[in-house]
Amino acid sequence: MSRRRSAPGPGSPDPSGAAAPSGRGRVLQVLDAVQRHDAAASAALTQALHGVEAGPDRAMITDVAYGTLRWLPALDAALGARLADPAALPAVVLDALRAGAFERLVRGTPAHAAVHAWVEEVKRLPGPPARLAGLVNAVLRRVALADAGGPPAGVGLPGPLWEHLAAALGPHATEAARAMLQPEPLWVTAYRDDAPELLRAEGAEARPGPLPGSWALRPGRPLGALAAFRRGAIQPQNPSSAAVVSALGEVAGRRVLDVGSGHGVKAAQLAAAGAAVEAVEIDARRSEVGRRNLARLGLNARHHVLDASVPMPEIPVVDAALLDAPCTGTGTLRGHPEIKLRWTPEEARRAALRQRAMLVAVAERVRPGGTLVYAVCALGLAEGPEVVAGFLAGHPAWRAVAPSVPLPTVPAPVGAWLLPSAEGLDGFYLARLERAEGAPSAAPPA
Repeated sequence: MSRRRSAPGPGSPDPSGAAAPSGRGRVLQVLDAVQRHDAAASAALTQALHGVEAGPDRAMITDVAYGTLRWLPALDAALGARLADPAALPAVVLDALRAGAFERLVRGTPAHAAVHAWVEEVKRLPGPPARLAGLVNAVLRRVALADAGGPPAGVGLPGPLWEHLAAALGPHATEAARAMLQPEPLWVTAYRDDAPELLRAEGAEARPGPLPGSWALRPGRPLGALAAFRRGAIQPQNPSSAAVVSALGEVAGRRVLDVGSGHGVKAAQLAAAGAAVEAVEIDARRSEVGRRNLARLGLNARHHVLDASVPMPEIPVVDAALLDAPCTGTGTLRGHPEIKLRWTPEEARRAALRQRAMLVAVAERVRPGGTLVYAVCALGLAEGPEVVAGFLAGHPAWRAVAPSVPLPTVPAPVGAWLLPSAEGLDGFYLARLERAEGAPSAAPPA
């Protein structure tokens, strides 16, 4: 989902030439941009890290900013037990308390060091907020996660979102939510056999992931600066995303429709497996990024800029289709912690309406005897099993079969869940649907 550009937050570099912000000042900048300027966490962090060299400071800013956002609901509940009226505090001071509580209670920074660092940061703030350094000192010395109420301790979710996930995942909900509080490596899929050697030659640490060709990286510098990336040897991709594609089975020599193709990550995986790919994306800019990305990898697909929630006569009838539908993203809270701060049940219902329309439109382009995999990186009934069950009820030529993927799954009412893991896997819902051989064929392309 797109986010508008954020305004500079507390501690932002001063255009007049004043000193650059401290590391913790940059953390405050990220928290302000995400909470008050509708920024995505990744974009806000990129802006805050501008000019910071690789090393301990950069790692600290990343860990504390992302960690505070991941744990924010639990941190707010704990701080609320120690503050008479948190909303009455200046926003920058409340953010300092949140980040300080995260460092002390979750990250494991020694208590005295965490408290001292954030008290000194507040003292450096301009104007009246600096006078609240004593309050920050007193609260951070006493705050405890055990003070938090609401959802189970350690899930880091607002109450309504926790109830939404628990209704879908049942006894697995707590484990999944806690997994998304943990940091993740940079996951990549290798497209060349020499990718690991190229990475290690540039000083990147690489270890094998849970799937053939997947690697967990600690690159030491931005991904785009690595020769392995520029030469088309690797592609950023979470292993769960790669596993979803594998649910289609053998695709070599088949025409496959990739709907919601975005930056072409799954289209590249399909093309590398020998499929003739028809990639559909509603956003022309994202489609162009996908086109360039496949070119970087030395792969090809036919790209279409279309709205897939309505009939698509321009698209030829295909052997198989992958619909990775736009969703609320609740299986990716680890990498997109801002989602939990903005999610509402109404947003999930709106997403489900569009997903149902897309599933119908995509199914029309699949030949009799063909296969369709429906997937969302959302962990709720409304966007997953209920969408598929509603489709099957109105389309008797289709049936659901158990999806086969190379990662552990948990059965859903229809289809299956790929659960987030502490090792860094994202959460997905997926269903494999098959069209009967004798079903009427889709209309030919115009």
